[in-house]
Amino acid sequence: MEVKDFVSETLKQIINGVADTQKYAKEKNAVVAPYHSCQEKVDFDIAVTVVEGKETGGKAGISVWSIGAGVSGKSESSNTTVSRIKFSIACDLPPGNKAPDYPEHTD
Repeated sequence: MEVKDFVSETLKQIINGVADTQKYAKEKNAVVAPYHSCQEKVDFDIAVTVVEGKETGGKAGISVWSIGAGVSGKSESSNTTVSRIKFSIACDLPPGNKAPDYPEHTD
Protein backbone atom coordinates (compact mmCIF):
# COMPACT_ATOMS: atom_id res chain seq x y z
CA MET A 1 0.00 0.00 0.00
CA GLU A 2 1.36 3.43 -0.85
CA VAL A 3 1.83 5.96 1.95
CA LYS A 4 -0.75 8.35 0.43
CA ASP A 5 -3.37 5.60 0.32
CA PHE A 6 -2.61 4.53 3.90
CA VAL A 7 -2.92 8.09 5.24
CA SER A 8 -6.06 8.79 3.20
CA GLU A 9 -7.83 5.58 4.26
CA THR A 10 -6.85 6.04 7.91
CA LEU A 11 -8.28 9.57 8.05
CA LYS A 12 -11.46 8.56 6.18
CA GLN A 13 -12.08 5.71 8.60
CA ILE A 14 -11.50 7.95 11.64
CA ILE A 15 -13.95 10.57 10.30
CA ASN A 16 -16.55 7.93 9.38
CA GLY A 17 -16.11 6.24 12.76
CA VAL A 18 -16.70 9.54 14.60
CA ALA A 19 -19.77 10.33 12.45
CA ASP A 20 -21.26 6.86 13.08
CA THR A 21 -20.59 7.13 16.81
CA GLN A 22 -22.19 10.59 16.93
CA LYS A 23 -25.43 9.13 15.52
CA TYR A 24 -25.39 6.39 18.14
CA ALA A 25 -24.54 8.83 20.94
CA LYS A 26 -27.43 11.13 19.98
CA GLU A 27 -29.86 8.20 20.35
CA LYS A 28 -28.46 7.59 23.85
CA ASN A 29 -28.57 11.30 24.81
CA ALA A 30 -24.77 11.49 24.85
CA VAL A 31 -22.30 13.67 22.94
CA VAL A 32 -19.22 12.70 20.94
CA ALA A 33 -17.12 15.55 19.49
CA PRO A 34 -19.41 18.32 20.77
CA TYR A 35 -21.08 20.90 18.58
CA HIS A 36 -18.30 23.44 19.02
CA SER A 37 -15.12 23.00 17.00
CA CYS A 38 -13.39 19.74 17.75
CA GLN A 39 -9.92 19.72 16.28
CA GLU A 40 -7.81 16.70 17.01
CA LYS A 41 -4.31 15.77 15.99
CA VAL A 42 -3.83 12.39 14.33
CA ASP A 43 -0.31 11.11 14.93
CA PHE A 44 1.28 8.73 12.43
CA ASP A 45 4.37 6.63 13.09
CA ILE A 46 4.88 4.34 10.13
CA ALA A 47 7.60 2.17 8.69
CA VAL A 48 8.10 2.45 4.96
CA THR A 49 10.02 0.10 2.73
CA VAL A 50 11.82 1.14 -0.43
CA VAL A 51 12.91 -1.65 -2.73
CA GLU A 52 15.32 -0.78 -5.50
CA GLY A 53 16.34 -3.30 -8.10
CA LYS A 54 15.45 -5.06 -11.28
CA GLU A 55 11.95 -6.31 -10.69
CA THR A 56 10.23 -8.70 -13.04
CA GLY A 57 6.80 -7.86 -11.62
CA GLY A 58 5.06 -5.39 -9.33
CA LYS A 59 5.96 -1.73 -9.11
CA ALA A 60 8.75 0.05 -7.34
CA GLY A 61 8.12 2.91 -4.93
CA ILE A 62 7.61 3.78 -1.29
CA SER A 63 5.12 1.51 0.42
CA VAL A 64 3.70 0.91 3.88
CA TRP A 65 4.02 -2.73 4.90
CA SER A 66 2.34 -4.54 7.71
CA ILE A 67 4.26 -7.03 9.81
CA GLY A 68 4.70 -10.22 7.86
CA ALA A 69 4.02 -8.59 4.48
CA GLY A 70 6.34 -9.31 1.60
CA VAL A 71 7.29 -7.64 -1.62
CA SER A 72 5.11 -8.65 -4.55
CA GLY A 73 6.91 -9.64 -7.72
CA LYS A 74 10.27 -11.25 -8.19
CA SER A 75 13.60 -9.58 -8.28
CA GLU A 76 16.96 -10.71 -9.60
CA SER A 77 18.78 -8.26 -7.37
CA SER A 78 17.42 -5.68 -4.97
CA ASN A 79 18.36 -3.28 -2.23
CA THR A 80 15.75 -2.82 0.50
CA THR A 81 15.68 0.17 2.84
CA VAL A 82 13.28 0.48 5.77
CA SER A 83 12.70 3.96 7.18
CA ARG A 84 10.48 5.31 9.92
CA ILE A 85 8.33 8.39 9.32
CA LYS A 86 6.59 10.32 12.10
CA PHE A 87 4.14 13.13 11.39
CA SER A 88 0.85 14.60 12.61
CA ILE A 89 -2.19 15.87 10.77
CA ALA A 90 -4.72 18.25 12.33
CA CYS A 91 -8.27 17.11 11.68
CA ASP A 92 -11.52 19.00 12.36
CA LEU A 93 -13.93 16.25 13.27
CA PRO A 94 -17.56 16.45 12.16
CA PRO A 95 -19.52 18.61 14.61
CA GLY A 96 -21.72 16.58 16.91
CA ASN A 97 -24.98 17.56 18.51
CA LYS A 98 -25.19 20.06 21.34
CA ALA A 99 -24.77 18.82 24.86
CA PRO A 100 -28.12 17.65 26.22
CA ASP A 101 -30.07 20.26 28.17
CA TYR A 102 -30.17 19.14 31.76
CA PRO A 103 -32.43 20.73 34.37
CA GLU A 104 -30.69 23.24 36.60
CA HIS A 105 -29.57 21.72 39.87
CA THR A 106 -30.53 23.69 42.94
CA ASP A 107 -29.08 23.02 46.35
